[in-house]
Amino acid sequence: MDARKRIEARGKHKQKRSKAEILITGGILAASSVMAISLFAYFRPFSSQDVAAFTKSLYSYASEQLDTVMALLSSRIHPEPEESLEEALAPEEESQETVPYMARSEELGDISDMTAEPVFPLQEDAIYSCMLDTPLGPLFYYNQGDLRWKEYLYGGSDRMAKYGCGPTCVAMIINSFTLNSVTPVEMADWSAQNGYYARHSGSYHGLIPGSLSSFGLQVDSVTDRTVEHASELLRTGHILVALMGKGSLTQNGHFIIIAQLAGDGNVYIADPANYENSTKVWDLQLLMDELKGAYDSGGPLWAVSFPSGTQETGGS
Repeated sequence: MDARKRIEARGKHKQKRSKAEILITGGILAASSVMAISLFAYFRPFSSQDVAAFTKSLYSYASEQLDTVMALLSSRIHPEPEESLEEALAPEEESQETVPYMARSEELGDISDMTAEPVFPLQEDAIYSCMLDTPLGPLFYYNQGDLRWKEYLYGGSDRMAKYGCGPTCVAMIINSFTLNSVTPVEMADWSAQNGYYARHSGSYHGLIPGSLSSFGLQVDSVTDRTVEHASELLRTGHILVALMGKGSLTQNGHFIIIAQLAGDGNVYIADPANYENSTKVWDLQLLMDELKGAYDSGGPLWAVSFPSGTQETGGS
């Protein structure tokens, strides 16, 4: 109780002292004004007009000073609440933009809709930013027709929007499942520099194992291309990169990612040329039937996973 009384007494003393300071300040201002008037009257002869003008000026000055004193007094009597120590030390909340997950449907995709030509949304100048689930973790979706790089010339000659499915697929995987942050443009340049660019044809098949293994991922050729084996791979921590062949899907060859099993045994894909295709489910048998009949570089189907003994690293 004694300590509390001492604190209260100290607070009252401080408040009294604050009022005394204000009175002293007002007295000094008044004395200064009187002295200024006396000196002015003594050293300078003046007319009645001078007296009127000076009186008006003095009144204005005194009013300003009085307002200042009253404002100071009010602030001392009713101080604004001070920020607490906890509030002062609390870190400011940063608004972080989160990447949304792709809204998937249970609509079965029509294989005739899949094509190597990019299918743009109603607004062609689009930037794609979304995630989709895979057995390896979230996959950041890229589209080769994205405004940011659709006109970029792959290999210095071919538009990414038409020929960039290979670099776009590997950019999705590397950006999502390694510590490297890459874009389709960077992977297109990497492909050309390492001999995987095929003029007016897109990418050589070796781009898939060559790029993904260079960035630290495990890439294996899938020779057993049955639905049962592909489903088992998707269930056991793999995603599949598929080279679709000439047929109902494409006339030139087209890389896609088979990303995840759906509940009914169908699969979700990441189609770098068509966002809508990536929101639907697809018949896995139909995809296996439409694989390209090319067997170089381990194609047309590769299983991608984390190397043995490593854990998911995540990506940007």
